Amino acid sequence: MAGNGGFCRSFVELCDLNDGFELHKLLRTTTGTHPTEEDKKDSCDDDIAAAVVAAWSAGDTPEGLESALDALQKWSNRYLDRNAKVRWMLTPMLWLAARTRQLAVQLDGSDSRRYRERVVEGALVICCELLRLYSSLGQASQCAFVLTTVGNASKNNAFDAVKLPKSLLVTLYFLWGKHLVMAGSIEEAEDKLNRALAICPLKAARNRCQILRYLIPCRLRLGQYPTQGLLKRNDLQSLTGIVAATATGNVKRFSEELEKQEDTLICWGTYLVVEKLKIVAYRNLVRHVYEIQCELLEGAQKVKQDLAPFEQAFQWQDDCTPDETLCLLAHLIYIGAVRGYLSDVHRKVVFSKEMPFPPVSSWSTKA
Repeated sequence: MAGNGGFCRSFVELCDLNDGFELHKLLRTTTGTHPTEEDKKDSCDDDIAAAVVAAWSAGDTPEGLESALDALQKWSNRYLDRNAKVRWMLTPMLWLAARTRQLAVQLDGSDSRRYRERVVEGALVICCELLRLYSSLGQASQCAFVLTTVGNASKNNAFDAVKLPKSLLVTLYFLWGKHLVMAGSIEEAEDKLNRALAICPLKAARNRCQILRYLIPCRLRLGQYPTQGLLKRNDLQSLTGIVAATATGNVKRFSEELEKQEDTLICWGTYLVVEKLKIVAYRNLVRHVYEIQCELLEGAQKVKQDLAPFEQAFQWQDDCTPDETLCLLAHLIYIGAVRGYLSDVHRKVVFSKEMPFPPVSSWSTKA
C-alpha cells in the first residue's frame, strides 16, 4: 500500500475512509523493514503519520521508541476528541500500543526497566485523558476500572512513581482524588489530593487552587480546618463562612452559607461533600452546649445533662422540635460522633466520662 503512493498519503486516505482494517495492515508494513525513499520524501501533513515514519526510520532504537510513543499518544488524543465513528480507530491503536511495548521490552533486554517504564509513563498520560473525558461526559463510574488498573500496576511495582514527571503525577493524583471524592471515599481522596498538592509547584497557583477545592472539603470532613491565610492565598475566600460555621457549630450560618455558595460548589463538583459537613456542625454545636453546661454543673451532673438546653440550641439554630432534636442526638450517638446515651424517661443526655466527643476523623466518613 505504501509503495503505491507513499506511506503518509496512504495513511491519510485510509483515515478519511475510516478503514481501520487496511490502516492496521499499512502499519504492519513498518515492522522489520525500512522506509523507501518515496516514503521518506512523501509530505506528511498528518502529525501522526509523520511520527510513525520517524519511528520507522529510527528503527529499534530509543529514538524510535520516543517517536512510536508520540504516535500512540496523538492517536489516542484523536480518538478521545471524536464524538462518533471511532470504533475503526481501535485496531490501529492496539497495534501502536503493542508496538511500543514490544520495542521497550527489546531495548531493555533482561537487565533494565528503563524503556518499559517510559512506556508506562505514556500509558498514564492516556489514562489521565480518559479520566478527564469520562468526567466531562458525566460517566464517573467508568473511571473506576482505569484507576483500579493503575492502582494494581503501582502495587505490583510496574512503575516507580518517584521517577515519573511531577506534572504527570500531579495530574494523575488530582484526577484520582477527584474521582474518590465523587465516590464518597473521603480518606482515600484526601490522601491522593494531598499527594498532588505536595508535589504541585507553588508557582502553579491555578492548579493548586483546583486541588484545594476538593482537598479542603475532604479535610473538613476529617476535622481539619484550613487557616484564613491558606484560603486567601488560593482565592478560596468563598469557603470562609462554611469553614467557620462548621468549626464553631453554627448550624444556622452553615445552612445560609451552603445556600449562598450552592452554584459555586455545584460548579466545582463538591456540593454533596460540603453538604455532609452539616453533621459535623451539629456535633460541634452539641459539644459547645455540653461545655457550657459543664461550667454550670458539678460532679456527676456534668455527664448527666438535661435535654432542655440542647432542645433550645437546636430550635434556635435549625428550628428543630424537641422530637427532632432527640432524633438528631440519637443519630450522632449512633454514628459515633457523640459517646453516651439518651434517657428519655429522665430527659437526660448521659455522656461518656472518657472522650465524649471522639475525633471527627474516627466517624465522619461513616456518616
